[in-house]
Amino acid sequence: MSGPASVRLGTIAGAPVRLSWSWLLIAAVITLAFGPQIQRALPSLDGGAYGVALGYAVLLALSVLVHEAAHALTGRAFGQRTEEIALTLWGGHTQFRSPSARPLDTVLTAMAGPAANLVLAGLAHLAARAVPGPSVPALLLEVTVWANLLLAAFNALPGTPLDGGRMVESAVWAATGSRARGVEAAGWAGRVVAVGVLAAVFGPPTLAGRAPDLFVVVLAAWVALTLWRGADDAVRHGRWSRRLETLRLEPAAAPSWPWTGPVGPAACWTTRPRRA
Repeated sequence: MSGPASVRLGTIAGAPVRLSWSWLLIAAVITLAFGPQIQRALPSLDGGAYGVALGYAVLLALSVLVHEAAHALTGRAFGQRTEEIALTLWGGHTQFRSPSARPLDTVLTAMAGPAANLVLAGLAHLAARAVPGPSVPALLLEVTVWANLLLAAFNALPGTPLDGGRMVESAVWAATGSRARGVEAAGWAGRVVAVGVLAAVFGPPTLAGRAPDLFVVVLAAWVALTLWRGADDAVRHGRWSRRLETLRLEPAAAPSWPWTGPVGPAACWTTRPRRA
């Protein structure tokens, strides 16, 4: 849950949509980082360039909201109850009160987010073709295209806590009949993705004999740490759920204690950095 340090924006799929106050930190970073670039692209804006940069942050938040709303609406179509949609410092997440009952439901709910971002990127691209540039509308549409492409691609990476991790979870779940094994496998895959983020940042500059950009290093370290924490939680959660499965299986050997099936992981779905 987002807790009291948030403001309620409305309701989607029967669940409250909350904006964490920590989002203001991301908005400030984006505004300060892109303001000078916009000034160079459109010198006539002068100080107004920072207002346009703030617009970048707002568009990113809206893109994350579209992503999370797609999760919520698709999950609702499969009978899941959405508890909360939150936009936070880490991106966003959608929390369900009950888990998907089948691997296919999990996959479709997970992939709805990246798919929605691809659709939004396509619509923004079509709109951008009709807008003359360089101009403020052209810049805003261009950033909408790239932000949504980035959100779709990043969240499709195969590891928890990203949406692609649900693909790994569901594949192992379908193959073994144990969702707990799927959760654990997706967590291990998420650890690989976290290390891969750092390798992608440090590898090319190092091979070229130059130092990586400090801002990029800090951003990558932050993202990698967030991914690792989510992946580590999934590994521990999967292991604990497997122990519960074992405890549930053991009584099945006694005729007086019939086994009714394995116990799945706790009812909670989260989608982060959200997406960037």
